[in-house]
Amino acid sequence: MKNLKAMAFATLALASLSLSACNGSAKEAKIKGIYLSPAEMSYSNMRPQYNYYLTTFTQEELTLFENNTYCLIVSSSQFSAVVLDENTQDFSGNERANYLYKFYGECESAVNDIDEDLLDVTLKSVSRYVASYDQQYWLDTDNWTEEMGKKVIPPKGYDTTTGQPIPDTEAAPWSAKQYLDSKQFASNVEIQVNVKTYSFDFTELKFAEAK
Repeated sequence: MKNLKAMAFATLALASLSLSACNGSAKEAKIKGIYLSPAEMSYSNMRPQYNYYLTTFTQEELTLFENNTYCLIVSSSQFSAVVLDENTQDFSGNERANYLYKFYGECESAVNDIDEDLLDVTLKSVSRYVASYDQQYWLDTDNWTEEMGKKVIPPKGYDTTTGQPIPDTEAAPWSAKQYLDSKQFASNVEIQVNVKTYSFDFTELKFAEAK
């Protein structure tokens, strides 16, 4: 079991530390601004089917480039069976899934009409998607391989005892386009960033149905 407090701190810093990898299609573009959201904590109870509880910390980082492109990073760390002692510094928890998702595309931005400290940003369709999932695999739709396509095949079901996905070994690997389609936003994403505090509200992403 990894140190829970260290992992929580790493979650808060993970997005900003990954900037060096967030160049995508904007390799030659100058950075216009980098903005960080607060961390969101969520909790889910898997009972009565499964005897475990999940606590997840998720944070977003938005990088804007001067050529009107963006890189939106979503980082997440998940733990189960988290116990924090009320009287001591003792704690326990089981680390589960960790991931980094990076969305690239074009965007529009304009100073807010009412408050000049705010920048109204519109993120358009995703032109590239990169992911690193739980030290198991990484994906890049601009550098796709058949092995990546095998990793993203939807499971054919879930084990009723463990809740783990059951791989569909007979399905064909997904193509880069097929997977990128599954990561398209349902509509343009509207984000309002504060250029003085380098921040924005955590934004729930909604995705279109893949064709």
